[in-house]
Amino acid sequence: MVDDDESVRMALSSSLRSASWNVIDYASAHHLLDDTRRSTLKLVVADIQMPGMDGFALLESIKRWKRPIPVIFVTAYVTEDVRERAKNNGAAGFFSKPVDDAGLLARISELLKK
Repeated sequence: MVDDDESVRMALSSSLRSASWNVIDYASAHHLLDDTRRSTLKLVVADIQMPGMDGFALLESIKRWKRPIPVIFVTAYVTEDVRERAKNNGAAGFFSKPVDDAGLLARISELLKK
């Protein structure tokens, strides 16, 4: 879970943990990319609007990994342009904040076939 807003990060991480998912929290895209555990990740849920590297730049970086993983975006700034850009760039999901926890959990389960 990557989000610069700690309250959002903690709430979504708690929801994911309650569904028995292992979760690593990151306050920024750079924290994720610098983490040696990133090779163990199976999926990323990331905010789009973050200082430094935004969600789209993070997605592009992950797409260059030896083993790319799905990226689901969450954002408070939903526009048709942002939604279309996410789809065209290969995001595995797109949710507006506040996030529909049940929908997010269903999408993660679908992607990871749990």
